[in-house]
Amino acid sequence: MMALVNYDSSCSSDETIDEIDCPENRTSLANNLGEPLPKITKKGSLPGALSLLGTERATSTTINEHHDNPAEHAGRIRSFKHERGNWATYVYIAVRSEQLEDLQEVCQQVLANLVNDLHTIKDLHISLSRTVVLQYHLIDSFVESLKNALELRDRFSISFRNLHIYTNEERTRTFIAFKVDEMHFDKIHQLMSKVNGIMTDYKLQRFYEDPSFHISFLWCLGDKVAFLNEHFTMLKSSINIALGESETFSLLIQEINCKSGNKDFTFKLK
Repeated sequence: MMALVNYDSSCSSDETIDEIDCPENRTSLANNLGEPLPKITKKGSLPGALSLLGTERATSTTINEHHDNPAEHAGRIRSFKHERGNWATYVYIAVRSEQLEDLQEVCQQVLANLVNDLHTIKDLHISLSRTVVLQYHLIDSFVESLKNALELRDRFSISFRNLHIYTNEERTRTFIAFKVDEMHFDKIHQLMSKVNGIMTDYKLQRFYEDPSFHISFLWCLGDKVAFLNEHFTMLKSSINIALGESETFSLLIQEINCKSGNKDFTFKLK
């Protein structure tokens, strides 16, 4: 069994900074409260917090608490608490491959009668970092550091042929994935090392000591590693038939990506 060490329980990335203090958001705040905002009666004066929030006493719970509902994202559970001003951030290689999308369908058909909650992963990627919590005011400098470290690197090709089954650290989700061929491991590892250096500079958690670079393309709830490994031969055989004589597929890596909350950044390789 192999534990998946670069996935959180949820791939939701809605950690956005609250902006209710901005003047342009007064109208939307009034709509949310269900009543008009108090008028400014004196030049230069602003309504107090209690008049904005109503007569009920404002508490840290009513203002800051974010309730996560696993039913909204197929049962996935957030691995760290949402807090104002903290943005979920991770670095990765986005993968766009029609061939891999076809393989998703092949695996779903093979496992249709065995796993009833098998989901496709739409945003295919290779992780280069863990998901870390970055404070809003550090985003610009963090992204600039990534840009300086990554955009000097050359583009390159990688290939995949080996199928693997993983779980996340909490063992709440299981993934079917293609592992990067060993001959290309060093190229990905060099990129990860650059990202690790920046994580260290910002006192953020580094990537795992023994990384397994891969593209997960299907997932299901719970720890089903042992179960899926029982059917691994059948699954691998079906994929090899779909791939043809080469039994492999390749990707050209031309850019690195970073997502922080609802912000996306792209770094082009040379």
